[in-house]
Amino acid sequence: MEKKWTKSKTNLILIPIALIAFIAYISSTFNDPKDEQSVTSSAEGKLEQTLKQIRGVGQVKVYFHYDEEIPETSNLLNDYFTSSTGEKIVSGMLIVSEGASDPAIKNQLLETISRVMQLPTHRIMIVPMESKGDEQ
Repeated sequence: MEKKWTKSKTNLILIPIALIAFIAYISSTFNDPKDEQSVTSSAEGKLEQTLKQIRGVGQVKVYFHYDEEIPETSNLLNDYFTSSTGEKIVSGMLIVSEGASDPAIKNQLLETISRVMQLPTHRIMIVPMESKGDEQ
């Protein structure tokens, strides 16, 4: 009878440890920052995936520039009218695209991004992507 009780104690200890190890393994594999799924979930990744669908654009990399918040002197009026959501506001963009060497594609990208992101065109820079054969 004593051996049966010891065996069940061991099982009561080993089962939760195995369960914790399994959960740790699963969470570490799903939180891999290099995973393509996490890239497409970001705003930049979603925009990249969408722009790739435009004819002639090819591969695309999108980089957002966010406004930095300048600390102001705090007073009651400023505290009342400032946003407390903590959202970052995109103030500029850099688009690197394979098709940007074609002026028509570059212009189409500029107009599309300006309208979608509601940014003036002078805040958007579009440059051609270096291809593997362009190395010097």
